Amino acid sequence: MARQEFKWTQHNIDKLKLVKEILEELEQYKPLTLRQVYYQLVGKGHIENNKSQYVMLSKLLKWARIDDHIPWSDIEDRVRDYHSSGGWNDVDNFIRSEINGLFKYYSRNLAQTQPKYIEVWIEKDALSSIFTNVAEKYYVPVTVCRGFSSVSFLNDFKNRLDRYAKEKPAVMLYFGDFDPSGVEMMESMRITLKEELGISDIEFKRVGLLKDDIERYKLPHNPDALKKKDTRAEKHVKKYGELAVELDALRPNILEQKIQEAIEAEFDMEAFEQEKRIYWSEIDKLTAYRERFQNLLEAI
Repeated sequence: MARQEFKWTQHNIDKLKLVKEILEELEQYKPLTLRQVYYQLVGKGHIENNKSQYVMLSKLLKWARIDDHIPWSDIEDRVRDYHSSGGWNDVDNFIRSEINGLFKYYSRNLAQTQPKYIEVWIEKDALSSIFTNVAEKYYVPVTVCRGFSSVSFLNDFKNRLDRYAKEKPAVMLYFGDFDPSGVEMMESMRITLKEELGISDIEFKRVGLLKDDIERYKLPHNPDALKKKDTRAEKHVKKYGELAVELDALRPNILEQKIQEAIEAEFDMEAFEQEKRIYWSEIDKLTAYRERFQNLLEAI
Protein backbone atom coordinates (compact mmCIF):
# COMPACT_ATOMS: atom_id res chain seq x y z
CA MET A 1 0.00 0.00 0.00
CA ALA A 2 1.45 3.37 -1.05
CA ARG A 3 2.36 5.85 1.70
CA GLN A 4 -0.14 8.67 2.01
CA GLU A 5 1.38 12.07 1.24
CA PHE A 6 0.62 15.59 2.43
CA LYS A 7 0.89 18.47 -0.02
CA TRP A 8 3.30 21.06 1.29
CA THR A 9 1.84 23.99 -0.61
CA GLN A 10 3.15 27.50 0.03
CA HIS A 11 0.07 28.11 2.17
CA ASN A 12 0.91 25.12 4.39
CA ILE A 13 4.59 26.08 4.54
CA ASP A 14 3.63 29.59 5.70
CA LYS A 15 1.36 28.14 8.39
CA LEU A 16 4.13 25.80 9.53
CA LYS A 17 6.48 28.77 9.88
CA LEU A 18 3.97 30.44 12.24
CA VAL A 19 3.69 27.19 14.25
CA LYS A 20 7.48 27.01 14.58
CA GLU A 21 7.54 30.59 15.89
CA ILE A 22 5.03 29.61 18.60
CA LEU A 23 7.06 26.52 19.51
CA GLU A 24 10.21 28.62 19.75
CA GLU A 25 8.51 31.25 21.93
CA LEU A 26 7.20 28.58 24.31
CA GLU A 27 10.33 26.42 24.25
CA GLN A 28 10.46 26.03 28.04
CA TYR A 29 6.87 24.74 28.16
CA LYS A 30 7.25 21.94 25.62
CA PRO A 31 5.68 19.60 24.91
CA LEU A 32 2.59 21.64 24.06
CA THR A 33 -0.88 20.39 23.21
CA LEU A 34 -2.59 20.97 19.87
CA ARG A 35 -5.09 23.22 21.66
CA GLN A 36 -2.35 25.40 23.18
CA VAL A 37 -0.72 25.96 19.79
CA TYR A 38 -4.14 26.65 18.26
CA TYR A 39 -5.05 29.36 20.77
CA GLN A 40 -1.66 31.05 20.48
CA LEU A 41 -2.15 31.28 16.70
CA VAL A 42 -5.69 32.59 17.16
CA GLY A 43 -4.54 35.11 19.77
CA LYS A 44 -1.92 36.50 17.40
CA GLY A 45 -4.49 36.82 14.62
CA HIS A 46 -2.78 34.22 12.40
CA ILE A 47 -5.89 32.02 12.03
CA GLU A 48 -9.62 32.36 12.64
CA ASN A 49 -11.19 30.85 15.76
CA ASN A 50 -13.39 28.14 14.27
CA LYS A 51 -13.60 24.37 13.94
CA SER A 52 -12.28 24.22 10.37
CA GLN A 53 -9.08 26.03 11.37
CA TYR A 54 -8.63 23.70 14.33
CA VAL A 55 -8.99 20.67 12.03
CA MET A 56 -6.56 22.27 9.58
CA LEU A 57 -3.97 22.79 12.33
CA SER A 58 -4.42 19.24 13.60
CA LYS A 59 -3.67 17.86 10.14
CA LEU A 60 -0.74 20.27 9.66
CA LEU A 61 0.89 19.27 12.96
CA LYS A 62 0.37 15.59 12.18
CA TRP A 63 2.22 15.78 8.87
CA ALA A 64 4.81 18.26 10.14
CA ARG A 65 5.94 15.56 12.55
CA ILE A 66 5.61 12.64 10.15
CA ASP A 67 7.70 14.55 7.58
CA ASP A 68 10.28 15.60 10.20
CA HIS A 69 9.61 19.34 10.02
CA ILE A 70 9.13 19.52 13.79
CA PRO A 71 10.15 16.95 16.46
CA TRP A 72 7.58 14.51 17.80
CA SER A 73 8.55 15.63 21.30
CA ASP A 74 7.22 19.18 20.68
CA ILE A 75 3.56 18.12 20.77
CA GLU A 76 1.87 15.68 23.12
CA ASP A 77 -1.52 14.17 23.83
CA ARG A 78 -2.02 14.52 27.58
CA VAL A 79 -5.37 12.74 27.70
CA ARG A 80 -4.19 9.29 26.65
CA ASP A 81 -1.67 7.39 28.77
CA TYR A 82 0.63 4.41 28.40
CA HIS A 83 1.11 2.23 31.47
CA SER A 84 4.24 0.10 31.43
CA SER A 85 4.18 -3.39 32.93
CA GLY A 86 7.68 -2.76 34.37
CA GLY A 87 10.07 -5.46 35.47
CA TRP A 88 13.85 -5.92 35.59
CA ASN A 89 15.99 -7.87 33.13
CA ASP A 90 18.00 -9.50 35.94
CA VAL A 91 18.69 -9.19 39.66
CA ASP A 92 22.18 -7.68 39.23
CA ASN A 93 20.72 -4.64 37.46
CA PHE A 94 18.19 -4.30 40.26
CA ILE A 95 20.89 -4.43 42.96
CA ARG A 96 23.02 -1.80 41.20
CA SER A 97 20.00 0.45 40.84
CA GLU A 98 19.11 0.09 44.52
CA ILE A 99 22.67 0.89 45.63
CA ASN A 100 22.88 3.96 43.37
CA GLY A 101 19.50 5.20 44.52
CA LEU A 102 20.02 4.61 48.24
CA PHE A 103 18.57 7.56 50.24
CA LYS A 104 18.51 9.55 47.01
CA TYR A 105 14.80 10.20 46.66
CA TYR A 106 13.92 11.59 50.06
CA SER A 107 11.51 14.52 49.83
CA ARG A 108 10.38 16.42 52.90
CA ASN A 109 6.80 17.68 52.96
CA LEU A 110 7.50 21.42 52.98
CA ALA A 111 3.81 22.23 53.48
CA GLN A 112 3.42 20.27 56.73
CA THR A 113 3.56 23.35 58.98
CA GLN A 114 1.23 25.46 56.85
CA PRO A 115 -1.87 26.78 58.64
CA LYS A 116 -4.12 25.75 55.72
CA TYR A 117 -4.56 22.59 53.65
CA ILE A 118 -4.55 23.60 49.98
CA GLU A 119 -5.41 21.75 46.79
CA VAL A 120 -5.26 23.15 43.27
CA TRP A 121 -8.12 21.87 41.09
CA ILE A 122 -8.11 22.04 37.31
CA GLU A 123 -10.98 21.30 34.95
CA LYS A 124 -8.95 19.60 32.21
CA ASP A 125 -6.02 17.23 32.10
CA ALA A 126 -4.35 18.79 29.04
CA LEU A 127 -2.77 21.53 31.18
CA SER A 128 -1.95 19.39 34.21
CA SER A 129 1.83 19.38 33.65
CA ILE A 130 1.97 23.18 33.94
CA PHE A 131 0.07 23.01 37.22
CA THR A 132 2.10 20.19 38.75
CA ASN A 133 5.39 21.87 37.78
CA VAL A 134 4.42 24.91 39.86
CA ALA A 135 2.44 23.31 42.68
CA GLU A 136 4.96 20.55 43.47
CA LYS A 137 7.50 23.20 44.52
CA TYR A 138 5.12 24.08 47.37
CA TYR A 139 4.06 20.46 48.03
CA VAL A 140 0.52 21.37 47.08
CA PRO A 141 -1.45 18.57 45.36
CA VAL A 142 -3.13 19.08 41.98
CA THR A 143 -6.49 17.45 41.24
CA VAL A 144 -7.78 17.06 37.68
CA CYS A 145 -11.57 16.89 37.83
CA ARG A 146 -12.27 16.51 34.07
CA GLY A 147 -15.67 18.13 34.01
CA PHE A 148 -18.46 17.77 36.56
CA SER A 149 -17.24 15.50 39.35
CA SER A 150 -19.09 12.44 40.59
CA VAL A 151 -20.04 12.18 44.26
CA SER A 152 -17.52 9.30 44.57
CA PHE A 153 -14.71 11.55 43.35
CA LEU A 154 -15.75 14.33 45.74
CA ASN A 155 -16.00 11.86 48.61
CA ASP A 156 -12.37 10.91 47.93
CA PHE A 157 -11.54 14.60 48.42
CA LYS A 158 -13.52 14.57 51.68
CA ASN A 159 -11.47 11.58 52.85
CA ARG A 160 -8.24 13.45 52.01
CA LEU A 161 -9.42 16.37 54.10
CA ASP A 162 -10.17 14.00 56.98
CA ARG A 163 -6.65 12.57 56.66
CA TYR A 164 -4.50 15.60 55.88
CA ALA A 165 -6.42 18.70 56.93
CA LYS A 166 -7.76 17.52 60.29
CA GLU A 167 -8.10 20.78 62.25
CA LYS A 168 -6.80 22.99 59.44
CA PRO A 169 -9.13 25.02 57.23
CA ALA A 170 -9.09 23.82 53.63
CA VAL A 171 -8.83 25.86 50.44
CA MET A 172 -9.69 24.74 46.90
CA LEU A 173 -7.98 26.89 44.25
CA TYR A 174 -9.98 26.25 41.09
CA PHE A 175 -8.98 26.78 37.44
CA GLY A 176 -11.43 26.15 34.62
CA ASP A 177 -12.75 27.41 31.31
CA PHE A 178 -14.83 30.58 31.31
CA ASP A 179 -17.89 29.04 29.69
CA PRO A 180 -21.28 27.78 30.92
CA SER A 181 -19.93 24.45 32.21
CA GLY A 182 -16.57 25.75 33.43
CA VAL A 183 -18.18 28.46 35.53
CA GLU A 184 -20.82 26.15 37.01
CA MET A 185 -18.46 23.31 37.95
CA MET A 186 -17.00 24.87 41.08
CA GLU A 187 -20.43 25.88 42.35
CA SER A 188 -21.72 22.36 41.73
CA MET A 189 -18.79 20.91 43.71
CA ARG A 190 -19.32 23.45 46.50
CA ILE A 191 -22.96 22.41 46.88
CA THR A 192 -22.13 18.69 46.96
CA LEU A 193 -19.21 19.05 49.38
CA LYS A 194 -20.82 21.49 51.79
CA GLU A 195 -24.52 20.75 51.66
CA GLU A 196 -24.53 17.04 50.85
CA LEU A 197 -21.25 15.67 52.23
CA GLY A 198 -21.24 18.01 55.22
CA ILE A 199 -17.80 19.65 54.83
CA SER A 200 -17.96 22.98 56.60
CA ASP A 201 -14.44 24.35 56.95
CA ILE A 202 -13.49 24.82 53.29
CA GLU A 203 -13.07 27.87 51.08
CA PHE A 204 -13.58 27.78 47.31
CA LYS A 205 -11.61 30.26 45.22
CA ARG A 206 -11.88 30.56 41.46
CA VAL A 207 -8.45 31.74 40.27
CA GLY A 208 -8.90 31.35 36.53
CA LEU A 209 -10.20 31.96 34.08
CA LEU A 210 -11.75 35.20 35.27
CA LYS A 211 -13.60 37.77 33.20
CA ASP A 212 -10.74 40.19 33.94
CA ASP A 213 -8.26 37.70 32.41
CA ILE A 214 -10.20 37.67 29.15
CA GLU A 215 -10.19 41.45 28.88
CA ARG A 216 -6.65 41.96 30.17
CA TYR A 217 -4.98 39.39 27.91
CA LYS A 218 -7.40 39.78 24.97
CA LEU A 219 -8.13 36.04 24.89
CA PRO A 220 -9.93 34.52 21.88
CA HIS A 221 -13.51 33.34 22.39
CA ASN A 222 -14.77 29.79 21.86
CA PRO A 223 -18.27 30.17 20.33
CA ASP A 224 -18.78 26.38 20.25
CA ALA A 225 -19.10 26.41 24.06
CA LEU A 226 -22.32 28.43 23.93
CA LYS A 227 -24.96 25.84 23.13
CA LYS A 228 -28.11 27.94 23.21
CA LYS A 229 -30.40 25.03 24.16
CA ASP A 230 -28.30 24.34 27.28
CA THR A 231 -29.91 25.94 30.34
CA ARG A 232 -26.43 26.69 31.71
CA ALA A 233 -25.64 28.61 28.51
CA GLU A 234 -28.75 30.76 28.87
CA LYS A 235 -27.81 31.64 32.46
CA HIS A 236 -24.21 32.32 31.44
CA VAL A 237 -25.17 34.66 28.59
CA LYS A 238 -27.53 36.64 30.83
CA LYS A 239 -24.77 37.18 33.38
CA TYR A 240 -21.64 37.56 31.24
CA GLY A 241 -22.82 38.02 27.67
CA GLU A 242 -21.48 35.73 24.95
CA LEU A 243 -18.14 35.21 26.65
CA ALA A 244 -16.74 31.71 26.28
CA VAL A 245 -12.97 31.24 26.56
CA GLU A 246 -10.88 28.14 27.27
CA LEU A 247 -8.16 28.07 29.91
CA ASP A 248 -5.78 26.81 27.20
CA ALA A 249 -5.91 30.26 25.58
CA LEU A 250 -3.85 31.74 28.42
CA ARG A 251 -0.11 31.77 27.73
CA PRO A 252 1.73 29.20 29.89
CA ASN A 253 3.94 31.79 31.61
CA ILE A 254 0.89 33.82 32.67
CA LEU A 255 -0.87 30.68 33.87
CA GLU A 256 2.23 29.72 35.88
CA GLN A 257 2.28 33.14 37.50
CA LYS A 258 -1.40 32.90 38.46
CA ILE A 259 -0.88 29.47 40.04
CA GLN A 260 2.17 30.63 42.01
CA GLU A 261 0.52 33.83 43.23
CA ALA A 262 -2.64 31.97 44.26
CA ILE A 263 -0.66 29.43 46.32
CA GLU A 264 1.62 32.02 47.95
CA ALA A 265 -1.41 34.15 48.88
CA GLU A 266 -2.58 31.24 51.08
CA PHE A 267 0.89 30.30 52.36
CA ASP A 268 2.85 31.25 55.45
CA MET A 269 6.07 31.87 53.51
CA GLU A 270 8.21 32.17 56.66
CA ALA A 271 7.16 28.66 57.75
CA PHE A 272 7.80 27.44 54.21
CA GLU A 273 11.37 28.83 54.17
CA GLN A 274 12.06 27.26 57.57
CA GLU A 275 10.96 23.86 56.23
CA LYS A 276 13.35 24.29 53.29
CA ARG A 277 16.26 24.98 55.66
CA ILE A 278 15.48 21.80 57.61
CA TYR A 279 15.20 19.86 54.36
CA TRP A 280 18.67 20.87 53.11
CA SER A 281 20.24 19.89 56.44
CA GLU A 282 18.52 16.51 56.13
CA ILE A 283 19.88 16.10 52.58
CA ASP A 284 23.43 16.68 53.87
CA LYS A 285 22.91 13.98 56.50
CA LEU A 286 21.48 11.50 53.97
CA THR A 287 24.32 12.15 51.52
CA ALA A 288 26.87 11.23 54.19
CA TYR A 289 24.89 8.08 55.10
CA ARG A 290 24.58 7.06 51.44
CA GLU A 291 28.32 7.27 50.84
CA ARG A 292 29.02 5.10 53.89
CA PHE A 293 26.42 2.48 53.01
CA GLN A 294 27.45 2.37 49.35
CA ASN A 295 31.04 1.69 50.30
CA LEU A 296 29.91 -1.09 52.64
CA LEU A 297 27.54 -2.69 50.11
CA GLU A 298 30.07 -2.58 47.30
CA ALA A 299 32.60 -4.31 49.56
CA ILE A 300 30.07 -7.05 50.28
